[in-house]
Amino acid sequence: MKVGVKSRIKTLAGELAGGLGFYTRPFRSKMTIVTFHRVTDAIPEDGLTSGAAKFAAFCDFFGRYFRVLSLSEQVAACKAGRDLGGSLSITFDDGYRNNFEVAAPILRRAGLPATFFVTTGFIGSNGIPVWDRGLPSQPGWMSWDQVRALESMGFEIGNHTATHLNLGTADRESIRREFAESNETLMRELGHTPKLFAYPFGGRQHITPSALRQIREAGFDCCVSSCGGLNGITPDPYALNRISIAGWFKTPHQFGYEYIMGKLDYDTVDVEQDQATAEPGAYL
Repeated sequence: MKVGVKSRIKTLAGELAGGLGFYTRPFRSKMTIVTFHRVTDAIPEDGLTSGAAKFAAFCDFFGRYFRVLSLSEQVAACKAGRDLGGSLSITFDDGYRNNFEVAAPILRRAGLPATFFVTTGFIGSNGIPVWDRGLPSQPGWMSWDQVRALESMGFEIGNHTATHLNLGTADRESIRREFAESNETLMRELGHTPKLFAYPFGGRQHITPSALRQIREAGFDCCVSSCGGLNGITPDPYALNRISIAGWFKTPHQFGYEYIMGKLDYDTVDVEQDQATAEPGAYL
Protein backbone atom coordinates (compact mmCIF):
# COMPACT_ATOMS: atom_id res chain seq x y z
CA MET A 1 0.00 0.00 0.00
CA LYS A 2 1.63 3.23 -1.17
CA VAL A 3 0.82 6.35 0.81
CA GLY A 4 1.36 9.68 -0.92
CA VAL A 5 2.67 12.85 0.69
CA LYS A 6 -0.77 14.40 1.14
CA SER A 7 -2.12 11.21 2.65
CA ARG A 8 0.84 11.00 5.04
CA ILE A 9 0.29 14.58 6.18
CA LYS A 10 -3.42 13.97 6.71
CA THR A 11 -2.64 10.71 8.51
CA LEU A 12 -0.26 12.48 10.90
CA ALA A 13 -2.84 15.22 11.48
CA GLY A 14 -5.47 12.58 12.14
CA GLU A 15 -3.23 10.72 14.57
CA LEU A 16 -2.62 13.95 16.46
CA ALA A 17 -6.34 14.77 16.50
CA GLY A 18 -7.19 11.31 17.78
CA GLY A 19 -4.54 11.48 20.46
CA LEU A 20 -5.86 14.85 21.66
CA GLY A 21 -9.45 13.60 21.76
CA PHE A 22 -10.64 15.70 18.81
CA TYR A 23 -12.42 12.75 17.17
CA THR A 24 -15.03 12.39 19.89
CA ARG A 25 -17.36 15.29 19.16
CA PRO A 26 -17.56 15.03 15.34
CA PHE A 27 -17.86 11.23 15.40
CA ARG A 28 -20.72 11.44 17.91
CA SER A 29 -22.57 14.03 15.83
CA LYS A 30 -23.19 11.73 12.88
CA MET A 31 -24.28 8.24 11.89
CA THR A 32 -21.73 6.60 9.60
CA ILE A 33 -21.93 3.74 7.09
CA VAL A 34 -18.82 2.57 5.25
CA THR A 35 -18.59 0.23 2.32
CA PHE A 36 -15.97 -2.07 0.83
CA HIS A 37 -16.00 -4.28 -2.26
CA ARG A 38 -12.87 -6.43 -2.55
CA VAL A 39 -10.50 -7.24 0.33
CA THR A 40 -7.50 -9.09 -1.04
CA ASP A 41 -3.75 -8.99 -1.54
CA ALA A 42 -4.00 -10.94 -4.79
CA ILE A 43 -4.55 -7.82 -6.91
CA PRO A 44 -3.26 -4.25 -6.46
CA GLU A 45 -5.29 -1.84 -4.35
CA ASP A 46 -7.58 0.36 -6.40
CA GLY A 47 -10.92 2.13 -6.15
CA LEU A 48 -12.66 -1.10 -5.19
CA THR A 49 -9.85 -3.08 -3.56
CA SER A 50 -8.38 -2.91 -0.06
CA GLY A 51 -5.46 -5.06 1.03
CA ALA A 52 -5.96 -7.31 4.05
CA ALA A 53 -3.69 -5.28 6.35
CA LYS A 54 -5.40 -2.04 5.38
CA PHE A 55 -8.83 -3.54 6.03
CA ALA A 56 -7.71 -4.89 9.41
CA ALA A 57 -6.35 -1.45 10.33
CA PHE A 58 -9.68 0.16 9.48
CA CYS A 59 -11.53 -2.46 11.54
CA ASP A 60 -9.30 -1.66 14.52
CA PHE A 61 -9.93 2.07 14.03
CA PHE A 62 -13.69 1.62 13.77
CA GLY A 63 -13.80 -0.54 16.87
CA ARG A 64 -11.76 1.98 18.84
CA TYR A 65 -13.53 5.20 17.90
CA PHE A 66 -17.10 4.23 16.98
CA ARG A 67 -20.02 2.27 18.34
CA VAL A 68 -20.05 -0.39 15.63
CA LEU A 69 -23.55 -1.74 14.96
CA SER A 70 -25.05 -3.93 12.27
CA LEU A 71 -26.83 -2.03 9.53
CA SER A 72 -30.15 -3.56 10.58
CA GLU A 73 -29.64 -2.15 14.08
CA GLN A 74 -29.03 1.28 12.61
CA VAL A 75 -32.10 1.02 10.39
CA ALA A 76 -34.30 -0.10 13.28
CA ALA A 77 -33.05 2.84 15.34
CA CYS A 78 -33.74 5.19 12.41
CA LYS A 79 -37.33 4.03 12.29
CA ALA A 80 -37.70 4.38 16.05
CA GLY A 81 -36.20 7.87 16.00
CA ARG A 82 -33.37 6.92 18.33
CA ASP A 83 -30.11 8.86 18.39
CA LEU A 84 -27.53 7.13 16.19
CA GLY A 85 -24.70 9.58 16.79
CA GLY A 86 -21.35 7.82 17.07
CA SER A 87 -22.60 4.64 15.41
CA LEU A 88 -20.98 3.04 12.39
CA SER A 89 -21.84 0.01 10.28
CA ILE A 90 -19.61 -1.89 7.86
CA THR A 91 -20.98 -3.08 4.53
CA PHE A 92 -19.78 -4.85 1.38
CA ASP A 93 -21.18 -4.83 -2.14
CA ASP A 94 -21.46 -7.38 -4.94
CA GLY A 95 -20.42 -10.69 -3.34
CA TYR A 96 -16.72 -11.21 -4.04
CA ARG A 97 -15.21 -14.48 -2.80
CA ASN A 98 -12.58 -12.62 -0.81
CA ASN A 99 -15.37 -11.19 1.35
CA PHE A 100 -15.72 -14.69 2.78
CA GLU A 101 -12.11 -15.83 2.59
CA VAL A 102 -10.32 -12.65 3.75
CA ALA A 103 -12.69 -10.03 5.17
CA ALA A 104 -14.92 -12.26 7.31
CA PRO A 105 -12.04 -13.79 9.35
CA ILE A 106 -10.68 -10.28 10.06
CA LEU A 107 -14.12 -9.10 11.14
CA ARG A 108 -14.56 -12.10 13.39
CA ARG A 109 -11.20 -11.56 15.07
CA ALA A 110 -12.17 -7.93 15.66
CA GLY A 111 -15.62 -8.94 16.90
CA LEU A 112 -17.37 -6.62 14.43
CA PRO A 113 -20.69 -7.09 12.62
CA ALA A 114 -21.07 -6.45 8.89
CA THR A 115 -23.62 -6.61 6.09
CA PHE A 116 -22.85 -8.24 2.72
CA PHE A 117 -24.99 -6.99 -0.18
CA VAL A 118 -24.98 -9.68 -2.85
CA THR A 119 -25.86 -9.45 -6.52
CA THR A 120 -27.64 -12.77 -6.82
CA GLY A 121 -26.74 -13.38 -10.46
CA PHE A 122 -23.05 -13.11 -9.62
CA ILE A 123 -23.06 -15.62 -6.75
CA GLY A 124 -21.79 -19.04 -7.82
CA SER A 125 -21.09 -17.81 -11.35
CA ASN A 126 -18.01 -17.23 -13.48
CA GLY A 127 -19.38 -13.89 -14.66
CA ILE A 128 -17.01 -10.96 -15.09
CA PRO A 129 -18.62 -7.52 -14.72
CA VAL A 130 -17.39 -4.80 -17.02
CA TRP A 131 -15.53 -2.99 -14.21
CA ASP A 132 -13.41 -6.11 -13.52
CA ARG A 133 -12.31 -6.88 -17.07
CA GLY A 134 -9.01 -5.03 -16.78
CA LEU A 135 -7.85 -6.75 -13.59
CA PRO A 136 -4.66 -8.84 -13.74
CA SER A 137 -6.60 -11.78 -12.26
CA GLN A 138 -10.25 -12.31 -11.47
CA PRO A 139 -11.24 -12.30 -7.78
CA GLY A 140 -14.26 -14.54 -8.34
CA TRP A 141 -17.59 -14.70 -6.54
CA MET A 142 -18.76 -16.40 -3.40
CA SER A 143 -20.74 -19.61 -3.63
CA TRP A 144 -24.16 -19.85 -2.02
CA ASP A 145 -22.64 -22.17 0.59
CA GLN A 146 -20.28 -19.35 1.51
CA VAL A 147 -23.11 -16.81 1.66
CA ARG A 148 -25.03 -19.14 3.95
CA ALA A 149 -21.89 -19.62 6.06
CA LEU A 150 -21.59 -15.85 6.49
CA GLU A 151 -25.13 -15.77 7.77
CA SER A 152 -24.46 -18.65 10.14
CA MET A 153 -21.53 -16.63 11.57
CA GLY A 154 -23.95 -13.85 12.44
CA PHE A 155 -23.29 -11.54 9.50
CA GLU A 156 -26.17 -9.96 7.58
CA ILE A 157 -26.99 -10.50 3.91
CA GLY A 158 -28.57 -7.74 1.88
CA ASN A 159 -30.07 -7.44 -1.60
CA HIS A 160 -28.03 -5.78 -4.38
CA THR A 161 -30.38 -6.81 -7.23
CA ALA A 162 -30.07 -9.79 -9.57
CA THR A 163 -27.85 -8.36 -12.33
CA HIS A 164 -26.49 -5.09 -10.87
CA LEU A 165 -29.11 -3.14 -12.81
CA ASN A 166 -28.73 0.63 -13.11
CA LEU A 167 -31.92 1.80 -11.40
CA GLY A 168 -31.34 5.33 -12.63
CA THR A 169 -32.09 4.39 -16.24
CA ALA A 170 -34.20 1.22 -15.96
CA ASP A 171 -37.95 1.31 -16.54
CA ARG A 172 -40.47 0.30 -13.90
CA GLU A 173 -41.08 -3.19 -15.29
CA SER A 174 -37.35 -3.98 -15.49
CA ILE A 175 -36.93 -2.94 -11.86
CA ARG A 176 -39.92 -5.04 -10.81
CA ARG A 177 -38.45 -8.09 -12.55
CA GLU A 178 -35.05 -7.44 -10.97
CA PHE A 179 -36.51 -7.40 -7.46
CA ALA A 180 -38.66 -10.46 -8.14
CA GLU A 181 -35.72 -12.46 -9.49
CA SER A 182 -33.31 -11.52 -6.70
CA ASN A 183 -35.89 -12.16 -4.00
CA GLU A 184 -36.84 -15.52 -5.49
CA THR A 185 -33.18 -16.58 -5.53
CA LEU A 186 -32.55 -15.38 -1.99
CA MET A 187 -35.61 -17.19 -0.70
CA ARG A 188 -34.52 -20.40 -2.41
CA GLU A 189 -30.92 -20.18 -1.20
CA LEU A 190 -31.33 -18.61 2.25
CA GLY A 191 -34.91 -19.40 3.18
CA HIS A 192 -35.84 -15.73 3.54
CA THR A 193 -35.70 -12.46 1.61
CA PRO A 194 -33.38 -9.86 3.18
CA LYS A 195 -34.97 -6.46 3.78
CA LEU A 196 -31.74 -4.43 3.49
CA PHE A 197 -31.15 -2.94 0.03
CA ALA A 198 -28.17 -1.23 -1.62
CA TYR A 199 -28.76 0.17 -5.08
CA PRO A 200 -26.18 -0.71 -7.74
CA PHE A 201 -23.42 1.74 -8.71
CA GLY A 202 -24.52 3.86 -5.76
CA GLY A 203 -24.30 7.35 -7.24
CA ARG A 204 -27.02 9.93 -6.80
CA GLN A 205 -27.72 9.67 -10.53
CA HIS A 206 -28.30 5.91 -10.28
CA ILE A 207 -31.66 6.07 -8.55
CA THR A 208 -34.81 8.02 -9.30
CA PRO A 209 -37.85 8.98 -7.18
CA SER A 210 -39.82 6.34 -9.09
CA ALA A 211 -37.24 3.63 -8.36
CA LEU A 212 -37.20 4.63 -4.71
CA ARG A 213 -40.97 4.23 -4.54
CA GLN A 214 -40.57 0.73 -5.95
CA ILE A 215 -37.98 -0.07 -3.29
CA ARG A 216 -40.48 0.93 -0.61
CA GLU A 217 -43.28 -0.97 -2.33
CA ALA A 218 -41.10 -4.09 -2.53
CA GLY A 219 -40.92 -4.14 1.26
CA PHE A 220 -37.27 -3.21 1.78
CA ASP A 221 -36.45 -1.51 5.09
CA CYS A 222 -33.77 0.80 3.74
CA CYS A 223 -31.95 2.05 0.67
CA VAL A 224 -28.22 2.82 0.84
CA SER A 225 -25.94 4.55 -1.64
CA SER A 226 -22.15 4.48 -2.00
CA CYS A 227 -21.55 8.03 -3.17
CA GLY A 228 -20.04 9.40 0.00
CA GLY A 229 -21.47 11.51 2.78
CA LEU A 230 -22.43 11.14 6.42
CA ASN A 231 -25.88 10.81 7.97
CA GLY A 232 -27.60 12.81 10.67
CA ILE A 233 -28.32 11.21 14.03
CA THR A 234 -31.91 10.29 13.01
CA PRO A 235 -31.77 9.87 9.22
CA ASP A 236 -34.34 8.69 6.69
CA PRO A 237 -33.61 4.94 6.24
CA TYR A 238 -34.42 5.26 2.53
CA ALA A 239 -31.81 7.95 1.96
CA LEU A 240 -28.72 6.59 3.69
CA ASN A 241 -25.26 7.74 2.59
CA ARG A 242 -22.28 5.38 2.60
CA ILE A 243 -18.61 6.22 2.40
CA SER A 244 -16.50 4.06 0.09
CA ILE A 245 -13.14 3.35 1.72
CA ALA A 246 -10.92 1.70 -0.90
CA GLY A 247 -9.06 4.08 -3.14
CA TRP A 248 -10.14 7.20 -1.30
CA PHE A 249 -8.53 6.69 2.10
CA LYS A 250 -5.06 5.22 2.38
CA THR A 251 -5.07 5.00 6.18
CA PRO A 252 -7.66 5.08 8.98
CA HIS A 253 -6.31 8.33 10.41
CA GLN A 254 -6.55 9.99 7.00
CA PHE A 255 -10.22 8.98 7.13
CA GLY A 256 -10.43 10.46 10.63
CA TYR A 257 -8.84 13.71 9.46
CA GLU A 258 -11.22 14.05 6.50
CA TYR A 259 -14.11 13.27 8.82
CA ILE A 260 -13.39 15.97 11.39
CA MET A 261 -12.61 18.48 8.62
CA GLY A 262 -16.05 17.89 7.11
CA LYS A 263 -14.70 16.65 3.79
CA LEU A 264 -16.83 13.53 3.43
CA ASP A 265 -20.02 15.18 2.19
CA TYR A 266 -19.19 14.94 -1.47
CA ASP A 267 -19.50 12.24 -4.11
CA THR A 268 -16.66 9.74 -3.70
CA VAL A 269 -17.52 8.02 -6.96
CA ASP A 270 -17.02 4.26 -7.20
CA VAL A 271 -15.04 2.76 -10.05
CA GLU A 272 -18.20 0.82 -10.85
CA GLN A 273 -19.96 4.04 -11.76
CA ASP A 274 -17.76 4.49 -14.80
CA GLN A 275 -19.58 1.48 -16.22
CA ALA A 276 -23.09 2.48 -15.18
CA THR A 277 -24.13 3.07 -18.79
CA ALA A 278 -23.42 -0.55 -19.71
CA GLU A 279 -26.30 -2.76 -20.65
CA PRO A 280 -28.21 -4.16 -17.65
CA GLY A 281 -26.54 -7.32 -16.46
CA ALA A 282 -23.52 -6.75 -18.68
CA TYR A 283 -21.09 -9.40 -17.54
CA LEU A 284 -19.55 -12.42 -19.21
